[in-house]
Amino acid sequence: MKTYSNFFYTLAVQLGVIWFSKGISNSLNDQIALSIVLIVFCTIFVIGAKKISQSLDISQSQFNARFFGSMGLRIVVALISIAIYLFTSKIPNKFGAIFLLISYFVYMGFEIKIILHKLRTDSEKSQNTDDARK
Repeated sequence: MKTYSNFFYTLAVQLGVIWFSKGISNSLNDQIALSIVLIVFCTIFVIGAKKISQSLDISQSQFNARFFGSMGLRIVVALISIAIYLFTSKIPNKFGAIFLLISYFVYMGFEIKIILHKLRTDSEKSQNTDDARK
């Protein structure tokens, strides 16, 4: 549950950066568009994190298929969102697009933190199996 609150804290900080720092956004419309894309990112990652948390007890191959498949969908949605943002903004904002890409990787870091437990336990199991074979 703590991870989900961290998603929302991160979203609040990112929204604060958009609304209160100069250089990220060009206008009020730009701030609104960036905010909408960030909210979409956060929503997608919360849903993805929930699905990943529910699938931690399945086999490693099924888990990998689900995780990497959902990661592929999320990156496609993120890139489409950024493209829509760039096409709809009157003045192309390179700093805003870079900020959105960095935000994507921040949320991806949260998801990796969620799956580390699964990866570590499976890694320890395979290492113990390898040690037993020697």
